[in-house]
Amino acid sequence: MKKSVLFIVALLMSGFMMAQNCSDLFISEYVEGSGNNKAIEIYNPTTAPINLNGYQLVRYSNGGTTPNAVNLSGVVPAKDVYVVVLDKRDPNGTGNEIMVDPELQAKADTFCCPVYDVNKAMYFNGNDAMTLEKNGGSITLDIVARIGNPDPDNGWTSITDTTITYNSGGVPTTYTITDYIVGPLFWLSWTKDHTLVRKYDVKHGVTENPNPFIVTMEWDSLPKNTFDHLGYHECECNSLSVKELVEGVDIRFYPNPLTEDILTIETLEKIYNLKVYNTAGQTVIDRQLNGVNETMVNTTTLQHGVYFVKVGFDGTSFIKKIIKQ
Repeated sequence: MKKSVLFIVALLMSGFMMAQNCSDLFISEYVEGSGNNKAIEIYNPTTAPINLNGYQLVRYSNGGTTPNAVNLSGVVPAKDVYVVVLDKRDPNGTGNEIMVDPELQAKADTFCCPVYDVNKAMYFNGNDAMTLEKNGGSITLDIVARIGNPDPDNGWTSITDTTITYNSGGVPTTYTITDYIVGPLFWLSWTKDHTLVRKYDVKHGVTENPNPFIVTMEWDSLPKNTFDHLGYHECECNSLSVKELVEGVDIRFYPNPLTEDILTIETLEKIYNLKVYNTAGQTVIDRQLNGVNETMVNTTTLQHGVYFVKVGFDGTSFIKKIIKQ
């Protein structure tokens, strides 16, 4: 008991440190799918690579305060992500050992926690808090959900102070949702059987244990087993320090997101040059044009992710964000 009290004090003290925008890693996506489809995406909002030595993902299960941590390794490139997936890859696995969906496996940068009794960190199931910590847990960079609640049963939802009547074994039953805790109403849970994606305007992690945890403040909800957003993150931290001209230009970029290799640009203005930047601000495509109204850009050499296309006119320019899937 004493250890748990000391832990809560330490956590709250670390939470009072001011989180600076775009200055350190935070969790950008949370996947709690069917079976063993569990993943956490970590985003690097800075302009330099970050080595993961000294960082850890931590699970606090069922409203508890006991940390289950897994140490991380590897490097997260600037303005890029690192995807951690539960290590269940046996195609013959059944029951608790069922294999992670191949589509999710393909998104992984690393796999963790193959044996539950050895490390439980990646076995979150909707009613657990997940954190990103560093320096042996002395610094909390991000918290998903809430640590130390009463057991939220099936997790957290988007509504509160609401009484729901439902059928329990043929008996009409009521449950009042308080502090966004879903209780037995599993079908209303956002943190169970969903993928959560961090909102575009979030620029740092939650360092103070939220009370209550309001999932809609920083997260968008996607259906169970949605994996196609993993591998890149759209965020205000990705913005380049160049002005985007919005008014007075009639211009089309398609398809966007890019599902093929050819990006087409059409405009009434004459295009004289075109550059494509990655999220670190590096030029990856540079073309001089002869005053054309339409051009096609071959993006075969570009990996999936977010890019910025700068179209140069006669004395003005226009910047458009594109996503290559």
